[in-house]
Amino acid sequence: MKQTYSTLKHLTLIVMLLAGFACQRISEGSKKASEKIKLTTTARYETTAMPQPVDEDAADDPAIWLNPKDSTQAYIIGTDKKGGLAVYDLKGKQLHYHADGNMNNVDVCYGFVLNNDTLDLVCCTNRSTEGLSIYKIQADGSLVNVSNRAIKTQMSGEVYGFCMYKSPSTQKIFAFMNSKEGDVEQWELFASDSLVDARLVRSFQLGTQVEGMVADDDNQVVFIGEEVDGIWKFDAEPNGRPEGVKLAKSSETDNENISFDIEGLSIYYLPDGDGYLLASSQGNYSYAVYERQAPHKYLGSFRIADGEVDGAEETDGIDIFSTYMNEDFKHGLLVVQDGYNYDGEQAIAQNFKLVPWENVANLLKLKQN
Repeated sequence: MKQTYSTLKHLTLIVMLLAGFACQRISEGSKKASEKIKLTTTARYETTAMPQPVDEDAADDPAIWLNPKDSTQAYIIGTDKKGGLAVYDLKGKQLHYHADGNMNNVDVCYGFVLNNDTLDLVCCTNRSTEGLSIYKIQADGSLVNVSNRAIKTQMSGEVYGFCMYKSPSTQKIFAFMNSKEGDVEQWELFASDSLVDARLVRSFQLGTQVEGMVADDDNQVVFIGEEVDGIWKFDAEPNGRPEGVKLAKSSETDNENISFDIEGLSIYYLPDGDGYLLASSQGNYSYAVYERQAPHKYLGSFRIADGEVDGAEETDGIDIFSTYMNEDFKHGLLVVQDGYNYDGEQAIAQNFKLVPWENVANLLKLKQN
């Protein structure tokens, strides 16, 4: 039965591709995946599909939040490029939907001090406003806009990728935004009139289109995915060196297991600066794993295949939570966007897949908390 389902799934996928659906990619990506990337794992759960038509490229980037005051309260926030932010529980059930604009990338930051309160922030790039949207997340997972004003990017291209950074030396919180033109901006978030404001503190540019970003607070660096050229590492402090360092084996030119675009980036944190950097290789439906510590050795790649729920193809954004969440995710959680989502044999709107970290760790003999 599984073989029949898989065959029908891929026949349907080819039809969708020929029809010009989703990200407009050809079936060469699927061919490369099956030929090159042999290691596969499966997801345990999947989220409710986005409230969009099946032919819309809608779901994009996830973020994970666990309430530091109550570990039973944990949620996944997913962006909908066609309309807002969705909030899910750890079995993928949609709890809230905030129709606040065409959201692209999202991230979470803990411990923003606002007057006599300490907030956890959910922030994202908003294509409708060409800027930054800022929310506080509440115990039930709902989001409340706490932005003092409309914060608009000064970049020339469409606002795109996003991540947050909390400086270990100053405790200041920053937002990194980038554009399709390769521009990157760093904004400092600060309290203003009982709300949150931001000021631009730094700008720089990569050679071509960028999107995926993740900051490593402990090591004071930010990783940026240049979609067709690989992963770059920059100083994350606003007065840091402007030059970046490109990670070896992070592009098609030096790694046969990478097929552009490089998309989502996230980190699995282990003590003492140890851990892993993951990147989604969208062109061959896979995920590349690097050591978190320099020189960021490439450790291997894997795919997410059909299992209890369908697999994941053409992934955009990813996120990782690195410690125990519940009995389903004892060593952490990997959440990935799925570019081609199926209910049985029927294609439906895009969503996100939830993968226990131990599934990944067991494949590549990685450490886990």
